[in-house]
Amino acid sequence: MKKRYVFYSMIILFILINSCTTAYTKQTTVKNFSPMITNNTIYVDDDNIEGPWDGTKEYPFQYITDGISNSTNGDNIYVFPGIYNKTITIDRAISLNGEDKKSTIIDGQYTETIITITIDKTTIENFTIRNSGGNKNNSAIKIESNNNKIINCSIYRARIGILIKEAVNNQIDNCSFDTNGLGIKIYHSDNNTITGCCFCHNSIGIHIENSNQNKIYYCYINTNGISCILEGSKNSQIFHCNISNNMVNLGGLFIINCINIFVDNSIISHNGAGIHIFSSDSVFINYCEINLNTHYAVVLRTPSKNIVISNCNIKNNFRYAFYFEKMNSCKISNCNIYNNSIYAIYSKLSYINAKLNYWGSPIGPSFNFFRKNNGIMGLTNIIKFFPWSLKLIKNIGTNWHKNEPFMEKEKSFFKKNIVIPGLDSDLDGTPDYWEEKWGYDPFVWEDHANLDPDNDGLNNIEECYTYQWNSSPIKKDIFLEIDWIDSEDPNNSNKPSAESLDKLVSIFEGKNITLHYDIGNLGGGEMIHLSNHTFSFAKMTDVYWDYFLHNNLNNPRKGIFHYCIICDYCPDLNYPFFGWDQLDSFAVSIKWIKEYKPLIPKDQLLVGAVVHHLGHSLGLIADKYGGIDNLIAATPFSFQWWEYHNYKSCMNYYYKYKILSYSDGTNGRGDFDDWANMNFSYFKNTVIEWPDN
Repeated sequence: MKKRYVFYSMIILFILINSCTTAYTKQTTVKNFSPMITNNTIYVDDDNIEGPWDGTKEYPFQYITDGISNSTNGDNIYVFPGIYNKTITIDRAISLNGEDKKSTIIDGQYTETIITITIDKTTIENFTIRNSGGNKNNSAIKIESNNNKIINCSIYRARIGILIKEAVNNQIDNCSFDTNGLGIKIYHSDNNTITGCCFCHNSIGIHIENSNQNKIYYCYINTNGISCILEGSKNSQIFHCNISNNMVNLGGLFIINCINIFVDNSIISHNGAGIHIFSSDSVFINYCEINLNTHYAVVLRTPSKNIVISNCNIKNNFRYAFYFEKMNSCKISNCNIYNNSIYAIYSKLSYINAKLNYWGSPIGPSFNFFRKNNGIMGLTNIIKFFPWSLKLIKNIGTNWHKNEPFMEKEKSFFKKNIVIPGLDSDLDGTPDYWEEKWGYDPFVWEDHANLDPDNDGLNNIEECYTYQWNSSPIKKDIFLEIDWIDSEDPNNSNKPSAESLDKLVSIFEGKNITLHYDIGNLGGGEMIHLSNHTFSFAKMTDVYWDYFLHNNLNNPRKGIFHYCIICDYCPDLNYPFFGWDQLDSFAVSIKWIKEYKPLIPKDQLLVGAVVHHLGHSLGLIADKYGGIDNLIAATPFSFQWWEYHNYKSCMNYYYKYKILSYSDGTNGRGDFDDWANMNFSYFKNTVIEWPDN
């Protein structure tokens, strides 16, 4: 009986195998596939366009998707160099390996998501993954499963580089994120690890939201709008990272509504604010170097408590070491705090224990500000600073240097292609009629993509594109798109009046510069309807993508127009920001400013804010000159006011809403020539370098 059972079982198994093989053969006959291979390694090569395709090294599959569909859990798919243009869903636990990261490319061709991982224990290694869609939550890689690894990949030109959503225990290792909206977004996901990664020219390098126990180790976060945002998260750690040379108005690490965040052994240098803390509890900053930041080394905004900063070197910051808004609580101990240009501590009714620190002098901090760089400003009864260290404290700060081998930046370059209608006899990108208009020979090829005769940051192809709006290649042009968010007060629109914007135009006319503003008259400029008027820094990035780029990564307006958003209340009073990869955008909280300056007409406040921040996108930034964005210089008869009161420019906070123009440097000691120091290409090629000091 047993033998008979085995015999019948073998017959049934043979029939099933034969039928499955027949079905598979029928399904794939058209593409000349061989039956399912049994080796552990499956090969893919896009050069094999004629077949046969059986996944062997001799006859690799042409498409990665075919390699995946013919794999089983545990298989390795080896991909030869080439450009693979199909989107991929990985639904089995495999290892997908490119031969070489730079030459093995998966191009999404602007589809929604390039790679989606839906199963646990998948590895992706050695690829460049580029060109996702531009809509919200579009990404190069979307991870919806657990225990996956992304290793040694370059993620380039995506709305989000890697999106980890409701997934745990994933590892991102030795990857580079360049020119993305967000480098990595972790949302409702715990215990994920980012190690040895580089982030460059992203709006936000890393955004971790409502997620716990995530780790960022050995990362280099450089030249981003904001390096990292931790929001609504707990028990996370940043260790041995270099957060440097990010945007000089925001830039650094943002900790928002978090609990138990640890920042250890990290360099935080030359950002707008090194560490920004909002409404958080138990943030521990230990053994860090926090220096050369343009506004603040550490700033506490909305009330936070149990903030502990210890064993750090906090020096050579361009404005403040510590800036505390009301009702914060902080302990600072065993730190070296010196050579910060304005105040060591500036406090608005916060409770600070700052004992046992070195203040740059054996006699401790200063309260009368005769000794520059060591000042404490605030009520001494709630700032405890005695006893202090009489000498420089040794063996604190990081135990490593500014750059290490894993921190080498990888910068990718994208050549924008603007197609302009019209006969182009020499195929140089500009039609014959335009070349004839401006004295070029329409039958002789010119490198118009690199010609900018008026040095306004717009090359000749861009000037040809904007010729429809009367731009000239021999006279400087600035283009500004303004969008306005509908006000909570229906009787008080945020749309700027043409009269106020004409004042902006007149500012530049005197220097033979044409400012073109767009409030619906140049193909952009619109009212934005948003039901929720609560804005975060990350949400402003979404506004930029949705309403300036219109979710198009190839929008020709990018790199031509500066971009302004006007709303009632933005995340800050008014500020410049990276919407994508460059400092070309700024936001104005006009209702908030009006509450702050009730006696000044609204139109005047708006023009002051716009011309000030337009100056930032033209390269007039806080580390270029000490009078730019200097809060103390706005206080009459203060030390900084005496130093910079002759700097009669809208870039000086004292004159921001009074003098609606830039200075020419002729007003005496302490003045600065804004016009001569403008960089008209800064908004499209924002380079943030280490300062000399």
